[in-house]
Amino acid sequence: MVQAGQALANLFNGISGVGAVLVVVGLAILLAIGVGFALYILVNLIKQIPKMTPWQFLKFVVFSAVVLIVVGVVLP
Repeated sequence: MVQAGQALANLFNGISGVGAVLVVVGLAILLAIGVGFALYILVNLIKQIPKMTPWQFLKFVVFSAVVLIVVGVVLP
């Protein structure tokens, strides 16, 4: 993960001026779209919880736990 960040930093070191601004704006737009999509999916999942069978709910809880563990490992 650190190597990927360093590679991106090295890529952006060569960009300056208007090009750098356009790259940052483009990345911000992609990030906003990704966050919006993730929130949309999360809201739909939360709406489905009352309709879930116990087995589906158990799978949902296990999946949520795995995601939290992975995020906890990735983030220092």
